[in-house]
Amino acid sequence: MEHILHAVRCQYLTPNFLREQMKNCDVLKKVPACREYLAQIFKDLTLHKKPVVKERTPNTRRVIYIAGGFLKHSLDVLEGYNVDEKTWTQHAKLIVPRSGLGGAFLKGMFYAVGGRNNSPDSRYDSDWVDRYNPVTDQWRACSPMSVPRNRVGVAVMDGLLYAVGGSAGAEYHNSVECYDPDHDSWSNVKPMHIKRLGVGVAVVNRLLYAIGGFDGTNRLNSVECYHPENDEWTMVSPMKCSRSGAGVANLGQYIYVVGGYDGTRQLNSVERYDTERDMWEHVSSVTIARSALSVTVLDGKLYAMGGYDGEHFLNIVEIYDPAKDTWEQGVPMTSGRSGHASAVSYHQCPIHCDHLDHNMSLEKPPS
Repeated sequence: MEHILHAVRCQYLTPNFLREQMKNCDVLKKVPACREYLAQIFKDLTLHKKPVVKERTPNTRRVIYIAGGFLKHSLDVLEGYNVDEKTWTQHAKLIVPRSGLGGAFLKGMFYAVGGRNNSPDSRYDSDWVDRYNPVTDQWRACSPMSVPRNRVGVAVMDGLLYAVGGSAGAEYHNSVECYDPDHDSWSNVKPMHIKRLGVGVAVVNRLLYAIGGFDGTNRLNSVECYHPENDEWTMVSPMKCSRSGAGVANLGQYIYVVGGYDGTRQLNSVERYDTERDMWEHVSSVTIARSALSVTVLDGKLYAMGGYDGEHFLNIVEIYDPAKDTWEQGVPMTSGRSGHASAVSYHQCPIHCDHLDHNMSLEKPPS
């Protein structure tokens, strides 16, 4: 039995799931060797150790989804870029146009979180959360956040969706809340030390990092790290450059921060944080200085998409190869935009996620 268990990538299960299995599973109670194996994995996860095995990448269609954004007004578009076919495809529109939103895939669904509806006939910051099912090409409304969050940072950790910082009008948030998709509910966690609008977020080894942003007075170079075990934020080494509205994503042990705005100008500089050494270093710059771009990871490369260069809304896509420390041009987006959200889907929505849409109807936008 233990040999079968060793063939499973248990390192990518959540600590809560492992705890429940070790407590309640009758099979594990009868096979001590299996329980001890899972106990060691549980310990490594809670100590935030780097997994000893690589996460399996499904050999299926890979799509980068881009939602919302701003081009003269907030957008309701959802587009998918098929990396293998190098084509962009239009999908079902957002329920409400939004820019400054966050996005992430969780359990096969794409979540669009917060943002601002900045349209000719409507201007308001949003607490809305919508979920897109790639199989049915439909959006569903989820429970809203506790407060509106424009230019919010969004990340997934332990099967939960975290919404970090942002703003509601002139109120800048240091608050953080997390969403449980199985219960369609939000709960607050410990707030950050600093208020952050336009914050970048990333997760490495079950630690959530909040990077840079704007506190209402200054652009920030400070970085905080959230430990879910003790519900605490700790300060780590600051970036070399203060910036808000940067594109942020992680590759392995590194967190990359691309472009942004320093309070005077848009930036083309890129720096990366080594989470194991608590050190920052510069890497090759992007071609065009820009802020309010989105960055996502696919096949071990960074995709930096769109943004604003101080005069124009960009459709440019640049792809970074960390092995060569070089950027190359990708297939541009169908139109320029800034303040959009992006995330990667490797596969269709799992069957076990169908229950997420039960008893939920398509929603109409608020009046």
